[in-house]
Amino acid sequence: MIEIDKTEKILRLVRKHWFVLLGDIIVLVVFIALPVIFLVGWNALNISSFISYSGSPLYVAGFFLFAWLFLVWIVGWHMWTDYYLDVFIITDKRIFDITQYGLFRRTSSSFRLDRIQNITVEMSGIIQTLLDFGTIRLETAGEREDFVAHFIARPYELKKTINEMQDVEAERSQLVHLVGDNRTQTGTSGIVRDAAARPPVAESDALPRSRHKIF
Repeated sequence: MIEIDKTEKILRLVRKHWFVLLGDIIVLVVFIALPVIFLVGWNALNISSFISYSGSPLYVAGFFLFAWLFLVWIVGWHMWTDYYLDVFIITDKRIFDITQYGLFRRTSSSFRLDRIQNITVEMSGIIQTLLDFGTIRLETAGEREDFVAHFIARPYELKKTINEMQDVEAERSQLVHLVGDNRTQTGTSGIVRDAAARPPVAESDALPRSRHKIF
């Protein structure tokens, strides 16, 4: 799980484009249709005449159909968790990248907005261009590897949002430094004014009085 400060505000949650999920759904439909294709081929080739088994054919077919649909359900749940839990979180201070691997594995990373040096958007092919999704690459300062997210929906809009948040963060940092400098100058000016407001010290008061001893 990620930890977001109470002072942070979540601005956007970005996931992969729905076209990725559509591809997974097509694969699941093919898997569901496989038993029907198998039964049609079974009857067409009259395979039952070559195989002898005890019990009702309906029970045998129902058992294998239930087992196959259960397997398809597991695969479908795996695809859905990979799609839904792969998320890109943008706050007013940081960016979080959460990647889901299967059902029980997840990696997360974060970096501050002021660490981003360059943002690159890549779209390849007519499908990505028409449906407005592609790859976004964030180049960060330091030795850390660049962040790359594939099949992100509306990547140019996301790039614009990140750039705007970078500008806001830069203005905020300048304001903090400006306020700190003003406080320092105000404190120094106050000390000077206090010193100037003090009355001059007489020379007789400044010098220690000599003690005369009478014999």
